[in-house]
Amino acid sequence: MTSLVFRALDKHVVAGLADDTAVQDERGPLSYAELTHESACVAGAISHLGVERGTEVAIDIPRGRILAIAVLACARLGAVPGAGGAYRFEGETFHTPDTEVAWDLLMRAGRSEPAPAPHNDPEGYEALMREAFDDLFSALLAGGTAT
Repeated sequence: MTSLVFRALDKHVVAGLADDTAVQDERGPLSYAELTHESACVAGAISHLGVERGTEVAIDIPRGRILAIAVLACARLGAVPGAGGAYRFEGETFHTPDTEVAWDLLMRAGRSEPAPAPHNDPEGYEALMREAFDDLFSALLAGGTAT
């Protein structure tokens, strides 16, 4: 089976739904194409900071586009959600064991090398991500809008 993040995002873009709204928050709509691009860019940036498949990443962000981008960036790399990770998203800052990186810098840093969706997920990964972020994945997998 193809990866969760591919089915939640990339598949919709390829199927011609790129301009459909994927996330709606107080900042307005974010299309499937925009969400795919933004999450790939953040994934590219955080991979250079040490996040890879199996890395535990804590995500402490309220609902909305930044949460969606952070979760989907982690899914592109196969990172797992966890409360005690040395890597964590808090608001608009990404913390590593050695440094903090502002959200806008992550967005710019990943533009040159966005991360693709993996071909498949490790066993149990989809269940883990859906347990942690089911509202987001249920909406996107159905081609709907997450709020």
